[in-house]
Amino acid sequence: MFRILLLTTLVLNAAVALALEPQEGRDYYPIEPAPPVGTGNEVEVLEFFMYTCPHCKNLDPKIQQWRKKLPDNVKFKHVPAMFGGVANLHAKTYFALDAMGEADKVHAAFFDAIHNKRLRLRTREQIESFLADQGIDVEKFRQAFDSFAVQTEANRAAALMRRYGIRAVPALVVDGRYRIKNTPQVLEVTDTLIQRTLAERKQP
Repeated sequence: MFRILLLTTLVLNAAVALALEPQEGRDYYPIEPAPPVGTGNEVEVLEFFMYTCPHCKNLDPKIQQWRKKLPDNVKFKHVPAMFGGVANLHAKTYFALDAMGEADKVHAAFFDAIHNKRLRLRTREQIESFLADQGIDVEKFRQAFDSFAVQTEANRAAALMRRYGIRAVPALVVDGRYRIKNTPQVLEVTDTLIQRTLAERKQP
């Protein structure tokens, strides 16, 4: 009887370990062609998101808590998706605010305005009115929005989406090597793939 219980316990533990281990095709996809393995101990994590996306809005509070606990060698960055239309307008708004050092201040409020307060925010005029209510200098925002630097960031975001095969959001990308699906374990999977990336760099 003891042997049966021990065997059952081992089988169950193995099943739990397998379930917790991220599975390719279920939890994440390797990005092809794979970039060269990096060097050093710094890893970049990108989150592709869209302000009108309810899943992005629901994930964001968890992202904010998670990023506070990241070690110094893990660099996290939001990347607004360039899917065209209003998505591009919101993306350039984010990049303009980021250039002003105001993106983090407004980020959660932007989600709240669209999903909870039902503000449309579909034109520059509507966005500027909202930003003014948030204490943002609208004239500086206009200058940033129309700047070459913001357009460059928008172009780069679109290029990254093509490179990483981003067709839905939210999506996280680790080290340009792994695209992670939005599952209930998305952040746990991200942590595991960060550690896997660092371990791969140490291999001869």
